[in-house]
Amino acid sequence: MNKSYIIYALALILLVAIFISDESNVDSNFTKMHSESMFLGDEVTVRSTKSDSFNNQSLKDKITMVFFGYTSCPDFCPDTLARADKIFKTLGNSNELQLLFISIDPKDELKTIKKYVEYFNKDFIGLSIKDNEIKELVKNTGIYAKKSSSTGSIDFYDHTGAIFLVNKNSKIMGLYTPPIKEELIISDLKRIVN
Repeated sequence: MNKSYIIYALALILLVAIFISDESNVDSNFTKMHSESMFLGDEVTVRSTKSDSFNNQSLKDKITMVFFGYTSCPDFCPDTLARADKIFKTLGNSNELQLLFISIDPKDELKTIKKYVEYFNKDFIGLSIKDNEIKELVKNTGIYAKKSSSTGSIDFYDHTGAIFLVNKNSKIMGLYTPPIKEELIISDLKRIVN
């Protein structure tokens, strides 16, 4: 075999290896989004169930699953959070992954949100955002959230059931739409987080 043929073959193998390992060629199970702005507003700092100061910096260096809901939700929210808990347990509660539950109900107090999210997983983070800031976040993310009815002191909301993925730079990278299938999310996160 001549030397140039061997060099050519090795170069070809190297190119194939680079092509195969290129993340952009891997199919994802989420709808890809390419946001140029940070997930939270630049000046937004809120209290979370884990700290008094949660902002875009709190999202840095982690992949964050974000779910909008409310603590009085009778069906979709508890089902989604239970599925998210299965995802976290399968991935071993990775330090590079976090779940952020954002209440769309202005009546949800932080202590109620904390009890609610920690029922599903003690590592889940909940946010209670002021009414004007939640409206801005709802507008910026494009989610749907509207009060549909009330029974006594409990309000019920129609809302988007999507799970957003926020990248390590605090920008939305994609979303999963219902039905939420944890095995597909696990497959993506194993690749993204590691």
